[in-house]
Amino acid sequence: MSVDPPPQLDEAPLSPQQPPRGALRTIFLIVLCDLLGFSVIIPLLPFWARKYHASDFEVGLLFSVYSICQLVGSPILGLISDRFGRRPVLIASQIGSVLGFILLGIATHGNWASPGLGLLLVYVSRVIDGLSGGNISTAQAYISDVTTEETRTKGMGMLGAAFGIGFTIGPAIGGVLGHFDPSWPAFAAALCSAVACFQTWRFLQESRFHKESEEAEAWLHPSRFLPIIRNHALLQMLLIFFFSMMAFVMMESTFAIYLNDKLSFDELHVGLLFALAGTMIAIVQGGLVGRLSRKVGEWPLVIVGPLFVTAAMLMLAQINVHPLVWLVVVATITNATGRSLQTPALSSLISHTADRNLQGTTFGLFHMLGSLARVVGPIIATGVYTHHHAGPYLIAGSITAAMAAWSIYLRAAAPTRGADRAVSVATSG
Repeated sequence: MSVDPPPQLDEAPLSPQQPPRGALRTIFLIVLCDLLGFSVIIPLLPFWARKYHASDFEVGLLFSVYSICQLVGSPILGLISDRFGRRPVLIASQIGSVLGFILLGIATHGNWASPGLGLLLVYVSRVIDGLSGGNISTAQAYISDVTTEETRTKGMGMLGAAFGIGFTIGPAIGGVLGHFDPSWPAFAAALCSAVACFQTWRFLQESRFHKESEEAEAWLHPSRFLPIIRNHALLQMLLIFFFSMMAFVMMESTFAIYLNDKLSFDELHVGLLFALAGTMIAIVQGGLVGRLSRKVGEWPLVIVGPLFVTAAMLMLAQINVHPLVWLVVVATITNATGRSLQTPALSSLISHTADRNLQGTTFGLFHMLGSLARVVGPIIATGVYTHHHAGPYLIAGSITAAMAAWSIYLRAAAPTRGADRAVSVATSG
């Protein structure tokens, strides 16, 4: 692969009208490696926690602790990337992921004399990875830097395709490796993050550079967020994302233990289901969502997507009464399709509505809300799961149905795609 080397600091910032050769391809490969590392371990976390005698609630906390740390780290990293550039933030976050995955491999290797110590090390590994986890928000900001409004949905779709491919291959690899040795998936994840770090250092051009400003000393001031908060349309889109993500993680955090309890699925079977979901994400976000957005605009996708997810949650709730494998498969496909329609379209609308100079800050806040959803969702889901196994899916389905209704309401202020920015003006304070 032939790409230009990273530019020197005296070069001009990249123009969104003239993106550098291979920029999107390079960021796609970087995010793909990041997501491979992340997705390798996701299906296995509940099994590792139960190996050390964790309760259902403690399984949920394992998901939440990572997100609590991202909640702290993501907006700060977004601000830093706006001020100093995307590339150094990506490198730092990838190094943190490597260290966290190595510790996770150590924690899951063999059997610890004290199960509590083994579980503690698993938690610490997630803390390290979470605090440095600014990869995706920074990648989104990078795509916003190098694309125009017309091509941004396609760029976000490429990011979604990286998710899809990562979640297609990663969980299957994790399931197979974990079948031989529980620690191998974690070490494989460390290798993937190390490759992503090398790619960023060697191939990725910077899209923003340090610029002298009279506000140079105040770049971390909380007022940086005020333009985002005061934009009512943008704030509502961010909240729609928050609740949609909360519904998703309610499913994600209980999915493995639910299928283990109801259908006796092991790590390999759960990994294959995640791989199926990833295949659908790759298909939808890799090409379909871009064509659909050009034909009908982003808003219909933001509305229809949650309705698909609602249907999937209702199907999963039925597993509690009718434990049928085919029903799980259909629900998995439907859920992945719905999320793949909603997320890139909503990301594109958010990018269109936000100030170009605050893209990193906006997506830092975007991922801060995502992290908050990942804190709250697993705690609610695993708390409810202990009392009623189908409860998390019924609640999640209700939330996504409400998000579809909210999107319809917000869409009414922007009847055409060309009015995406008009809704910001019409509904801002």
